[in-house]
Amino acid sequence: MVEIGIVVGEARPERIKFFTKEAVRVGEFVVTDTVDGRVLYLVESSKLESKLLSSVGDYITAIEAKEASKANPRDVVRYCAARAVGLIEGVLKGRRVYPTLPPEPGSAVFLAEDDLLRQIFHNDSREWVEVGRLLRRDGVIVSINLNKVASRHLAILAATGKGKSNLLALLAKETAEKNGTMIILDYHAEYCKLKIEKARFVTPRINPRHLDSEELADMLDIRSDATRQRGILGRAYNKNVASSPNFWEALKKNLEDIVENEETDFQAKVTAERVLEIIDRGLAIKGNIFNTETESPLDIIEPNRINVLDLSGFTEIQAQIIVARYLTEILNDRKNATLGRRSRFKSPVVIAVEEAHTFIPYDRKSKCSDVLARIAREGRKFGVSLILVSQRPCKLDADVASQMGSFAVSGLTHPKDQDFVMEVTDEVSTELGASLPSLNTGEMILAGQWVTVPALVKVDLIEEKVIGMDLNAIEMWAEDVNVGYRRISTEELIRL
Repeated sequence: MVEIGIVVGEARPERIKFFTKEAVRVGEFVVTDTVDGRVLYLVESSKLESKLLSSVGDYITAIEAKEASKANPRDVVRYCAARAVGLIEGVLKGRRVYPTLPPEPGSAVFLAEDDLLRQIFHNDSREWVEVGRLLRRDGVIVSINLNKVASRHLAILAATGKGKSNLLALLAKETAEKNGTMIILDYHAEYCKLKIEKARFVTPRINPRHLDSEELADMLDIRSDATRQRGILGRAYNKNVASSPNFWEALKKNLEDIVENEETDFQAKVTAERVLEIIDRGLAIKGNIFNTETESPLDIIEPNRINVLDLSGFTEIQAQIIVARYLTEILNDRKNATLGRRSRFKSPVVIAVEEAHTFIPYDRKSKCSDVLARIAREGRKFGVSLILVSQRPCKLDADVASQMGSFAVSGLTHPKDQDFVMEVTDEVSTELGASLPSLNTGEMILAGQWVTVPALVKVDLIEEKVIGMDLNAIEMWAEDVNVGYRRISTEELIRL
């Protein structure tokens, strides 16, 4: 191994600082010896400082200090902070065992060899799948444990354009190849053209009989502040309507009776007429989502497939109602499966929630907060796991996010988002979190139970994911008018 530095200052079993000969990047792996054995460390911060240049107050002095610094090899100091990820002997066996004593000050720090990192990060076992390469070692393939995703929950937290949907598409592809069941709650139609053989694109169906009057009002786009309209709907929507063979006819008949009743006051008549118009309009626009015959919304979900549930045509409240119904049914179905009862899903189900902050906001309860929180707490016992995807993690319910066993994080620039990540997982330190804004597209910190040790990884680009990438506006404009791109000269512009 190549010696690159020396341990200095205060050393702790879990953390060291060391001076280096050459620059060492954040995300690099280094090794040093302790009385417990050889330890692998992840470099979390890397600093370069000139003592002469750090205290100058003007340009002329800076020029002089620069020349003096060049002549003094001791002036420029390179130092790093690194956190222990475990004794190498244990890490190679898939166990994270930490040293009980720190390395002695003055201990040599070595660059971890590629062969060692390959043994740690690449695994050919069936439950492991390749997702990319170490960011600082392009020759080291990184594998993640898909079983941990399917049992212990995952949060993908990254700024827009940093590769959230690409990683989810990659996980969907690998799940499909393992004959797994995944449901992607697609709030912005990002996966409607996912080119995976076992992908299915479905429009949600919901039985209005299973909704209460307030939920039905939401699904019909009756405004939340339209209290009279909601009141009239609640008056017309009774048990007889819910059990009627002709649901919509029975509901409209009750509203018509209100209109025609001589004892009904004028305002109520007008309101009932307006609700009738809203129902007709709702059925014309979104009638395909209502199915008064289906017993379960799960009838359209197929086991052992990637089911993309398109929620893009719904308001936030409507999407929450749909999500609540589907997830409740899935959780109950999997409970039945574990108890040996009749069930649709005989094996575990992975639920991926895009724009997760829409469904489990930090500052209020949504229509589906309770069921998502219940799955986060209890789902693994019944084979239901969550993948939460969000670009604004600080807007997520922290209690739910803290139940995630694994994390993929990238590109977060807002301090509140960075603080949130450090609050819900202890595997992303303040120093490592400071590197998040500098990560490029596809570069992510992977941490938690799905990786052997935390690492900065360049995630593979999945070609099957065709939506969500930047648009080529120039080409699209040209195609729109069936002409090729041609540069127009200034003279031509003047003539125009």
